[in-house]
This record gives sequence, structure tokens and C-alpha cells, in this order.
Amino acid sequence: MPIKKLDTGNYRVTASLGFDPITGKHRRKYISNVKTKAEAEQIYADLKSKYTNNELPTLNKISFRELSRMYFSDYTLNQKPTYIRTQEGYAKNHLIPFFKNTNITKITSTEIRQFQKKLIKKKTLSNNSINKHLILLKKIFDVAIEKKYIVTNPCINIKKLKVEKQKMKFWTLSEFKTFIKAVEDDYLKTKDEQPEKFVFIVFYYTQYLTGLRAGESTALLWEDNTFEKQEFDINKTESRIHGKVVTTSPKTKSGIRHVSYNAKYKDILIQWKEIQNNILNSYGIEVTPQTHIFQYSDKIPDRDNFSTKKINKICTSTDITAIRLHDFRHSHVALLIDNKEELTAIKERMGHASITTTIDTYGHLFPNKQKSMSDKIDELF
Repeated sequence: MPIKKLDTGNYRVTASLGFDPITGKHRRKYISNVKTKAEAEQIYADLKSKYTNNELPTLNKISFRELSRMYFSDYTLNQKPTYIRTQEGYAKNHLIPFFKNTNITKITSTEIRQFQKKLIKKKTLSNNSINKHLILLKKIFDVAIEKKYIVTNPCINIKKLKVEKQKMKFWTLSEFKTFIKAVEDDYLKTKDEQPEKFVFIVFYYTQYLTGLRAGESTALLWEDNTFEKQEFDINKTESRIHGKVVTTSPKTKSGIRHVSYNAKYKDILIQWKEIQNNILNSYGIEVTPQTHIFQYSDKIPDRDNFSTKKINKICTSTDITAIRLHDFRHSHVALLIDNKEELTAIKERMGHASITTTIDTYGHLFPNKQKSMSDKIDELF
């Protein structure tokens, strides 16, 4: 009988819930010491309803380590390699060491908060980074819900940490000129012994004058360049994953675009192509349309060749503050804004998926229009 009165006067509910889809075992749910028959009948009805709607967890005991492995094996197939690499780093370095082989049915919001507090206490991760760890954790537990291992996600009620927006760093045109002069001076000192140093001149000019992402630049082939139109065809990006250079499609669909460049930059690029031809010939390599534009040895270039560390080293001989390699992209947008370019044109040039991204990222750089708007209202009276 599903409801039985015990000798104590209380009731026991026994619900047959069919067979577990994973283990094949017959599932039964027992709830004892229910005080009234009406309460027992309600409990029984609720259990049967959850069974009918397939809302009950399975009896399969699975560890967090196994669940994590399942997520990366089956639920990241459409993600970019760089994204997967970052997520795997979160799991390997923090999630798995904390939760280990704990049965996922035993992990509650209490354990999730303990994990969050531990990351905060370490003081090695920013609030933004900690939030990203919690986002991944929720995605992993979403798999457990889909598989019917658990009913609710223990991450749901965990609040994100407050993230203070960092002040954007960029160079003015004057600061960039100081930097690039230092690069040019270094090349002139050793150009006979190290002609390949010219690549750093053209690369940093590329970053400042086009605003390309570093991976988009290193992925460029000569066939992606059209001297006549003075533009690059941006259709791929490069990144280093597990020690290997991997080429993928751009960050977003909007990342596939044409980016024009100015005439003076064109002259620098033509000069580099001639120098590159001599350098690669010395390695027995023929320059073809499929040659990487910024290749200067027998190896394919990647962003590490032009890293922030190198920028810092160059800046030690100047009076300017170093910026990150990615900040060249910000510097380019600041240059466009200072040149009074339209917001929609900037969005297209940068390859943003939405103009909202452009506004959220660079809106504070645009001049304040409040005063001019108020002045125009004055003219109406």
C-alpha cells in the first residue's frame, strides 16, 4: 500500500517511481513519520507528479570529477579552442581540487559558497575571474540536471561578486610616436645583422593604425592583403593552445570584415615584404600568398613574439608608461574617436557583434554632449 498507518499513529508513504534510466534499478521513495493521512496523501501525489513529469533525479552516483569530464567531453563541441582551454584551466586549477570526487548529490549551495570564499581568500584572482569560475560551475551542474542526476542547480542563488570597471589604458598619438621611434632606433642599430627586427615596426604600426586583435594580425597571410585597395581581409584568428598555434574563425561573425589602412602604412608594409623575402629565402622558404605576413623565421609567428613583455622592455628606454598588447586596440579606437569618426563605423571596423559592445567599451571616451545639447535648447527661446 502506498500509505500505511504505523503503530505510532503516524503514516509512512511508499511511492513506486519506475526504473532508474541509468542503473535500471527499481526506484522507491520512503517517507516515514508523516503526522496526518491528508499530509501523506499530498506527499504521495507530489512524488507521483514529479515522476510523471520526469523531474526526479536518478539513483546514479556520480562524482564532480566525472561530471566535469562529461561537460568538457560532450558539451563544449561548438566552443572555440581558446575558450575551452581557459575553462579547462579553471576546472583543473580550482574546481576539481576543491570538489574532487564528491558525490554531486551532496553538493549544495553551502559548498558552493565555501568554494567562492576560498577563491576570495586566496587573493590571487580578481572578482571578475571568480565570477567566471562560478559561471563554469553552474554550466557543469546544468549537465547534471539535464541527465537527471540532480533536480536543482546548487549555484542558482549564489550572488556574483561586485566588479569594478578598470580604467582603460591607451596611448595618445604622441605617446605612440615616442614608442615606435624607440622600436625604429633599435632596428637601425642592428639592421645589417638583424634585419628581421623590422617586423616589430610594421606589427606595432598595424596594431595602432588598424585596431586588429593580436590573433587576427598574426593570422594574416599575404593573400589576405590587397595593396591596391589598401585593406586586409580579416577572416581568421590565431592562438596558442597547449603549445601549438591554432587557427580558427574570428571571435564573432562580425569579426569577418575588411579593414582599410592608410597610404603611409602601405609603404611600410611594402618595405617589409621585400625584407621578409630576403629573410625567409635564407631559410630556404619561398614567400607565397599563403605566407604569414608577420613571419620572420622558419616558425609561424604568434602573439607571444610581440607580447606585452616585449612592449614593457621597449618602454624602459622612453618616458612613456607601457600598455598591454591588447591596449593598442583601445588606442586605435581612441584615435578614431578623437578624429570624430561615427560610432557605427567604429563598430564595423572593430568587428564588434553589437554596437552595444562598442558603447559599453568605449562610450566614456566620447566627448560629453550635455553642454552642447543645453546650448541648443537656449537657441529655441
